[in-house]
Amino acid sequence: MIMSPMRLSSVFLPALAVTLLSGCTVGKIVTAPIRVAGTAVETAVDATTQTQSEKEQDLGRRVLAERKRELNACLDRAETKAERKQCKKAYEDDGY
Repeated sequence: MIMSPMRLSSVFLPALAVTLLSGCTVGKIVTAPIRVAGTAVETAVDATTQTQSEKEQDLGRRVLAERKRELNACLDRAETKAERKQCKKAYEDDGY
């Protein structure tokens, strides 16, 4: 049975490439996509995982935002200058 040149080259070239490349190089080529995929998964997990300090920062932001809403509500309810001053004094430590 005679093989066509295209068929022969599609069988011969990959076999030749594997033979010419050293075992270490072939191993690196074969495992490289797996290593890249593993690194991508680790990066995705790190990106979605929140550290304790990040949780505390988020909690602090939420608490400050709530205190600011309370201050604004207090100022909206205040009818006199003295009441507005009292609202500001109650929330002065928040830095607003």
